[in-house]
This record gives sequence, structure tokens and C-alpha cells, in this order.
Amino acid sequence: MCTSAVEPAWLNDQLYDPVDDSEPSFLALVESIREHGILEPLVVSADGYILSGHRRHAAARYLELERIPVRIRRDVSYLGDRDEFLRLLASYNRQRVKTTAEQLREEIALMSDDAYQQVRDFRRESAALNGDGAVHLRQRKRRSAIRDKCELRDAIIGVVRAEEDNWPLSDRAVHYRLLNIPGLVRNDRTRLPYDNTAASYNDVTNMLTRLRLDGSVPFEAIADETRPVVVWDTHRSVGDFVRRECDRFLADYFRDVLQSQPNWIELLVEKNTVAGQLRRVAGKYTVPMTSGRGYSSLPPRKEMVDRFCDSGRENLVVIVVSDFDPEGEDIPSSFGVSLRDDFGVSADRLRIIKAALTADQVRSMDLHEGQLSKESSSRYRRFVAIHGDRAWELESLTADQLREIVEAAIRGVLDLKAFEAEVDRERQEQSELETKRWRLREALIDDVTEAD
Repeated sequence: MCTSAVEPAWLNDQLYDPVDDSEPSFLALVESIREHGILEPLVVSADGYILSGHRRHAAARYLELERIPVRIRRDVSYLGDRDEFLRLLASYNRQRVKTTAEQLREEIALMSDDAYQQVRDFRRESAALNGDGAVHLRQRKRRSAIRDKCELRDAIIGVVRAEEDNWPLSDRAVHYRLLNIPGLVRNDRTRLPYDNTAASYNDVTNMLTRLRLDGSVPFEAIADETRPVVVWDTHRSVGDFVRRECDRFLADYFRDVLQSQPNWIELLVEKNTVAGQLRRVAGKYTVPMTSGRGYSSLPPRKEMVDRFCDSGRENLVVIVVSDFDPEGEDIPSSFGVSLRDDFGVSADRLRIIKAALTADQVRSMDLHEGQLSKESSSRYRRFVAIHGDRAWELESLTADQLREIVEAAIRGVLDLKAFEAEVDRERQEQSELETKRWRLREALIDDVTEAD
């Protein structure tokens, strides 16, 4: 193609520093083209604007070459769709060594929901390790093959696969799903029944370890919410940081869809593992969720009361999710008493609702036979007198069952007409933000270009 028929894209100078014909690397490119020609064709849009090869084009003009090799992208038009052209322009130049300002402009240009599907290549670094103070590892211990627990293994794999939409599961959740399988045994040879005992539970935890290590169960399918891990938010470069920030720019807006409600609503969950399953429901209704291990500590209670007071609403409604056992039955009342007596919330402005797990749900949902309540509990006698000696944990319900129950409880205390009006307003605002997102992207590019 004639060199004069190809046009540099002025958007290129918005993203990248202009070609300097006195710069050593450019002069080296000129000499390479003088000797070998242009080895890699330029990429141009259907209307003749350069997507990849601005430096090669500049070198060809420097050498006064009449013709240059090009590859035409007929699906791209600079004049027809400048946003798409801009994204492709940055993508084609991804591997170039760039200044910080160039990286900033490039990442802003690529800002979109699906612009970063490329896999990052990481270099492996090796270094000698100093053995001073290192712990000596004993010889490898080989795990015996699974021979007499094949039925249990297959049942566990089946439960995990059936709950894929609810990953990650806890060991305890898998245990309770297994209790609902009629005739399941712990051991193929002895035919010991799988029941609600510590021995059966230990079999599950050990088996899940084996199944994750041999690949039968994905690691991401099982989580332990009681042992959190902290990692630090670091970046390989300015480009990585800007890319992430641009991807999220004006994209995380959530309207307070409960702002028109007359009452302030909170969700109290007894267990961290169950809270993970309910996060989706709480987020849908923007209901604050407090979770812990058993009885909530003092600071979360105070924070809940502070949110209620700051809201200016008429009443505080607390939806509780706890086990059906002596402690789980006491938590709603104990929590309400603390809010009233310790933090001064008037009883006539306080409503505590236990959404799950309740005696009616245990009777109506065909759950397993339950386990014996702990006699060591100070609330044991009262619980047994009312409900009998059997208890059920929240994990007896599937994640879908629990979410359905809690969502029904939330909707039961809402002014649904006011809620739907807020949801409609949120959709409208998100659409408006998407338009502003692209306009501000262009402004950011211009601003960085001028400041550079």
C-alpha cells in the first residue's frame, strides 16, 4: 500500500508520546528498516488509520519509502466507531515499553467490563534459599488408598457437585447433606451407618481433604470461614493499578433501596459459614448483616444501634438466623434484651424476628433426625421441656432453602411498593452513570495528555 494512503491516528498521540525522530531507539529502527525492510505489516482500519505501526510508519516516511506492507482490519472504522478504535489501538500496543503517563492513558482508554480477558504472563524467578533456621521436614507420608469407604466418597462427591451454585461449602454443610441420604454407610465392609456423630463428621472432613488433594473435589468448592487469610493489595506496576481502578470507575454504585422504608432492618446470623450463603440476599435488599460465632459480641451490637439511631427511622427490625438448639433459640431473645437494656432501644420500637431455624420448619421440611442437644448448655432444660431433646443446625437446610426463607422474612417487613420504586430509580441511575463513565473517560485521557 502507498505510504501516503495510510494515516496516523491522532488518538495515538493522546495515549502515547509522539515519535521523536532524534531518539536513539527510533534511529535504530530506521537503520533496521533501511537494511531489512518492514518485516511486520502495519495494521490499519478499514478507513486507513493506523492501529499498530505508528513508529514503523514514521520510519518509512523518514526513509521516504513509497510503499509499505499493511494488514487491513475491515471490521474496524476510525470514523465509524472511535471508542472501539481506541480500545483496539491500546490493545495492539500492549507489549510496548511505556512511561507511567502512557500506561495511565492506555488503561483509561481500555476501560470497559470485558476489556481485560488477556492472561497475564508472569516471569518465574529462582533464588537460592538459605537453610539457616529452616525446619527439617520428615520423610513423606503416603496416604493409603480409599478402599473401604467408596460409598461415602461417591456420596460426598455427589453432594459437592449438586451444590456447585453455592460453592464454597463448609465441611459441616456437606455433613448435613449426607445425613439426608437414606441408608448411607461410613464403611463399605462393616456397614456402619452414617449418622450425626463426631465420628461420621470426622470421616467427612478427612475424606474432603483426600478428595481435594487427588482432584476429585475442586479446592474452591470447600472453604473454612473460621480461619481467615489476609493478603495485601499490591500491584506489579502503575498500569495494573490504573487498569483495576478504571474497570471499577463509576461501576460500583448501589442505591440505598431501603431509604424510603419507615423501619430500619438488620440481619443477624449466628455463623460465619451461613452468612456467606446469605450475602447475596442481604446485598439485594441492602440490609446490613452481622455475623459471628454464637452470641454477638458487644461492639457489633453497638454498631447496629448506632446505624438505627443515625437512620432516623421509626422502629428497629432485627431478622435472626440461628440454629434450632438451646443456644440458637435463646439468641434472638438475648440479643433483643441487650439492645433494650444495654443500649436503650425502647421495647415498643424494637421487633425481633427469628427467620430460621424454627420448630415449624423442622417439622415441615422433612429434615434428618437431628442430634441430641448438649446437656452442658445452661439452657438445655428449658429447650428440652418445650421442644424435646433433639436439635438441628442451620446447615440442615440447603443454601437455596435458607436464602428463600430469609428473603421471604425480609420482604415480609418491607413496604414493597416503596422498595420497587427505589429499585426502578437505581436502574435509571446506573444507565445514566454508564453514559457519564464514557464521557469522563475521554476527559481523563485529555487531562492526562495535557498534564504530561
